[in-house]
Amino acid sequence: MRRFIVLVASLAAAAPLSLFVQTPASAASSCVYEVAPPYPANLWIRSGPGTQFERVGAVGYGETVEGSCGGGRAWMRVWTGDAEGWAYGPYLEPVDYDY
Repeated sequence: MRRFIVLVASLAAAAPLSLFVQTPASAASSCVYEVAPPYPANLWIRSGPGTQFERVGAVGYGETVEGSCGGGRAWMRVWTGDAEGWAYGPYLEPVDYDY
C-alpha cells in the first residue's frame, strides 16, 4: 500500500499543473450569447451549475455575455467584465456575427 501511495505521489508531482487546475474560462475558446429568457428579466450568474449556488452577478435582458461554446446544455460557463460563473443555458441565444 505504501508503494502505491508513493507511486501516485510521484506521478502527481511529475504531471503538468494544468491537469489539476481548471483553466480560467476567459482563456478557453469562447462564444457570444444574448440573454433571452422567455420574459424580460436579468439572468443570474451563479458560482456553480444550479440554483442552489450563490449569485455572483447578473446580465440584463438583451445584453450579451461570453461563454463556453456548445450551447444547449442546462448550465453553461459564462463570464463578463464583472463576473464569472454559470448561467442557465436555455436562456442564452448564440449571437452570429457572420454577416
